[in-house]
Order: sequence, then structure tokens, then C-alpha cells
Amino acid sequence: MNKLKVIAAIFTLFIGICVKAQTPSADLHTKNKKSIEAYHQAELLQKERRWSEAINLLNTIIQKDTGFVEAYLKAGGLYMAMGDKTSARRYFSKASDMYPSVKSFAGMYFTAAGLNYEEGKYEKAKRYFQQSLAVLPTDKRIVDQAPLYITKCDYAIELMKHPVDFKPVLMGPPLNTFFSQSHPVLTADRQTLYFTKLTGLSRQDQEDILVSTYKDNAWTEPVSISSNINSPVANEGTCSISMDGNSLVFVACGKADGLGSCDIYISNKVNGVWSKPTNVGSAINSTDWDSHPCLSADGRTLYFTSARKGGYGKEDIYISHMNDQGDWLPAVNAGPKINTSGTDYSPFIHADGRTLYFSSDGWMGLGGLDIFYSSGSDTSWSVPKNLGYPLNTYLNDETLFITVDGKKGYYSRFKGEVNYTTGIVMYEFDMPDAFKPEKLSTFAQGHIYDKQTKKPLGARVELIDIASGKVTQSVMSDSITGQYTVVITEGKEYAVYVNKKQYLFESLNFDYRVAKDFNPLTLDVYLTPIKTGSHVTLNNIFFPTNSYKLEDKSLVELNKLIAFINLNPNQRIELSGYTDNVGSAESNMTLSTMRAKAVYDYLISKGIKSTFITYKGYGASSPVADNTTEEGRQKNRRLEIKIL
Repeated sequence: MNKLKVIAAIFTLFIGICVKAQTPSADLHTKNKKSIEAYHQAELLQKERRWSEAINLLNTIIQKDTGFVEAYLKAGGLYMAMGDKTSARRYFSKASDMYPSVKSFAGMYFTAAGLNYEEGKYEKAKRYFQQSLAVLPTDKRIVDQAPLYITKCDYAIELMKHPVDFKPVLMGPPLNTFFSQSHPVLTADRQTLYFTKLTGLSRQDQEDILVSTYKDNAWTEPVSISSNINSPVANEGTCSISMDGNSLVFVACGKADGLGSCDIYISNKVNGVWSKPTNVGSAINSTDWDSHPCLSADGRTLYFTSARKGGYGKEDIYISHMNDQGDWLPAVNAGPKINTSGTDYSPFIHADGRTLYFSSDGWMGLGGLDIFYSSGSDTSWSVPKNLGYPLNTYLNDETLFITVDGKKGYYSRFKGEVNYTTGIVMYEFDMPDAFKPEKLSTFAQGHIYDKQTKKPLGARVELIDIASGKVTQSVMSDSITGQYTVVITEGKEYAVYVNKKQYLFESLNFDYRVAKDFNPLTLDVYLTPIKTGSHVTLNNIFFPTNSYKLEDKSLVELNKLIAFINLNPNQRIELSGYTDNVGSAESNMTLSTMRAKAVYDYLISKGIKSTFITYKGYGASSPVADNTTEEGRQKNRRLEIKIL
């Protein structure tokens, strides 16, 4: 149960005493006739809904009759009815301190406890919860809730004794200039920021997605992301962007093709233009509320929040994967290691693909929604950990974005006390070491060009985990600029393939099993058109030293080569082996020939006809690098494919 519900529930315990009219004089804790008469006048004003006048009169009474507890309670109840819970807390707390051990005041203690807990005053809240339990241990609501909230108070007090190194910085103009700006997300290179903007609270105020770019060490004036996405008839917001900046998921409410009150939509940027968004469909959206989407780095897994039936609480986190055909599979609940009987939402999956951050009021925290993190995948997760104080506070803390390298965090928070007139602003901060993602990540960014014309190309860039053979990311470079971005996570060895029809595929290798240098990479790739004499190096064919036995991790490249041959049946290909200049010319020729033959034999065993391929060893001839260095010799030890 969230804290707003708790306050509503506990207030009913004492609401009768606080607001009923007319209270018998014999039940009042004063003998002063003038005070009693004024108190009854305040009750009449209350009945006429002249609440401010009633409070003024009650304050006059209290100034003279400081022990008149019912006057405090009446004023506190009226402040509650007016939505001013901070003032209500002061009056209920004062009244509870006057008479700390009265059975009939159990509801007063409980109300004071809830109001103090809601504002992060845990020591006082704990004392009042204990008072209510001590004087009325038979009340079911008190017995059910007080022990739990005493435990929560103890947890919060202990958490605040060990604050994390958290120094948020308010993002300056031209950002944070609207009534509300929230849910900031960035591309992998941190050069583009997207967020949700709301200019006010009336029905005429639109919720839209804005974008700002980082130029000359400053953020530019935010503008609408696209007229294809933001519309005048619906609200769009709470978005997530793929790391290459070309896929956007967001929430829209009130659209004609919606399945529920709010649905998740997707748009793709092609040649610099965002497409008309499409509803992601019934595999993800339900007839209920679906929101807070988050795309994985490769854009193939979607985390989101839903209020659909069948979950563990009111709102749960769900996960959907995209298949090889580009269709979203039916969403599954993230399971009880993440979801609780309360509210669990705002999921953020880091670029490492394993560290999930989310907000919840069901796990032990500081009150309201706190941000937690867990590691795992799908329905298998570690026990969530609270990100600590002061990142989490007694207020609702619900949004978090962490950069690819895990060093920077971005979030949004109410400017002050939460109410319907409080705006939201965005912050950035250095991520505390204790809560950084499980694995470091970085990105490779560059352009794809035609090797001969040097013109940009739109090509498919695939990042494959060599050990598992799994495609971890697949993106298209922009056909106008040729730009692409892929995210790389430490602990793995990757093969990168750049593919385009009528071109030889380009093969690259990133070995980050031990990340010595994990800075962003700038890598331009030049594709070679398919024609007689064109050739390219296969960088992911592996042999042991002085051996021609193929290593198992060569399978990724071998299968890619098979696919290339099948797509180009009219091309005859030579497998060309080369070595460095270490050793005799005879041994180098033999080794290079046998390595080329090993690949040839594998392809034949997989059904490739010998009429399509041949092989030849060239020994140490045609070096591509200096043989005087180990780095150069390594480049010369290679296998190429050549178009005949």
C-alpha cells in the first residue's frame, strides 16, 4: 500500500473526532467556557464549509487554551480536508504529545505517525506508531499496519545514517524552463537528450516529447521531436530511445488506435526523419494502462509497466522480446523478484543488458516510491537493492537514466512538496560507485562508406557474441550520412559484421573479455563492391599457433561466409591464406595453404559446392603491415576471400 493510501486509511480512524459537529462539552479536554463556546462556533463554520474561518477561530482558542487537545485535532482535521498535510501533521503531532497514553486517542497517534512518515520524519513517526499500538492493540488496522511501519521507520533511519555520495546538479537553461520536464533519456554518445514536457495542468496543456542536442559544451533550446510523433489531440511522453538514436518507444494516451487508457507506440528514424508511430500491438499493450517503456540498448527487448490484471500488485513490470522477423513476442511478467503487492514501475535496463533499475513502494525504502536495482534477465533476478539516501527520499523517486559508461545519472523530481501545483525538474549527477551497472559498457560509432566512391552507405551492422553466436545488436547505418552506433559491454569477445547487397561483408573483432581500454571507439568502415579481384580479410577465423585446426569460435564467421556464398551464387570465391615472415618460406607456404584448406573443407561439409570455392596459400607474400612488430605480424597472419 502506498503512503497516500495509508494516510487516507489511518485518517478514518480519527476523522469522527476531528470533524464531527457537535461535540458534547463533557467530552472536551477543557473547562474553559469561552473556549468551549468558540469551539462549537468553529464546528458550525465547519458545517458550513467555511474551513479557513474555522481554523482561524481554533487557532485563537489554542493560543489562550494551550491544553485544549480537541481544538488541535479539529484544526488538523480541517487542514487534512483542505489538502494541507504539512499543517495537519504539526497539529496532530502537538496533540499526540499532549496526551501520549490515552486509549481513545489511538487514532490520533496513528494519524500523526502516518503524516510524519509521509514527510520523512521517521523518529517521530516510529514513536507515534508505537503509542497507537500500545494503547489499542486490539484494533485490526493498527495491529496490521503499525509493526510494519515501525520496521520501515527503522530501515529508513539506518539508511540515512549511511548516505551515498550523491550530489545532484539542476540542469540549467535552456532546460528546466517549463512547468514540468521529466523522464530524461540520452543516446549512447550523450549528445542528444529526450524528455517529456508539460506546460501546465489544464486540459489545454499538451504533454509532448522534446529533444535537445549538446553543442559547444551546452544544451541547445529544446524543440518538438517531430510533428509525426507529437500531436495536438493526444498526449505523448515518457519515452525511451535505442542507443543508436534510431528507435523510439513512448506512451500516448487518447489515440484512436489505442487498446487501453494509455498505450505504447514505436517510431523509427529513417534518413533523419521519424516515421509515423505505430501501436506496438496486443502482444504488449492491454485494455488497461500500459506505460513507462524502456528499450534495451539493441532495441530488441522492451521493459514496461502495466496495470493489467493477473500481476502481483496494482502496477507490475513486464518484458517483451523481438523475434528475428521484427515482431514483439507476448509480454511476460518480470516475476516476484521484481514485482510486489504494491506499485512497481519506471523500469530502466542499462546498456549492459543485465542491470535493471526500477521504482517501487513494495520493497523496503524511505516511503513512497524508491529506486532499486537488480541484476539478471527475464524472470530471474537478484534481490533488489535500495539505491540509498539521499538519492531516495521520503518523496516519490521514480525516474532514472544511466549513461552507457555507468558514470552519469539523470533523473527528474518534484520541485518541492508533492501536490497538483508542483512542477518537475531534471537533474544530472555522478553515479555512486556502489550502484554502478554490473558491467562497464562503451560504444563504437562511425560511418559506413563505399570503398571506391567514398559515398555514405546504409548497411546492416551486426554485433555478435562470439562465444554464444548470439546477435547482441543489429542496427542500420543512416543511408544519407552512413552513421551507426553499437554498444559494447565488457567481458565478451565480439564479431562485428557490416553487410550490404552487392558488397563484400566486412569482418571486425573486438576482444573485451578483459577490458584494458574501454573508451568509446570511432570506427569508419569501407565496404568493397563485389567484382573480380576484390578481396576482404576474415578477422574472426581463429587457429591455434602453428596449427591449421579451426577453433570453435570461428563458427560465427564460417556461418556468415556460408550465408554470403548462398546469397551470391554466381560468384566464384578463393580462400586465400597468408602468414607473417617468421619461419621458413616452405613452412609458411604449407601452413597458409592448410589453413585455407581447413576453411574450404568446412564449407564443403556444410553443402557448399566445390564449383563455388577454391583455396590457395600465399605464405608470407603480400604483407599488409610491418613484420618487425608483433602487431604487424598479427595482421599479416590472415585469411582472405577474393572474388575470381
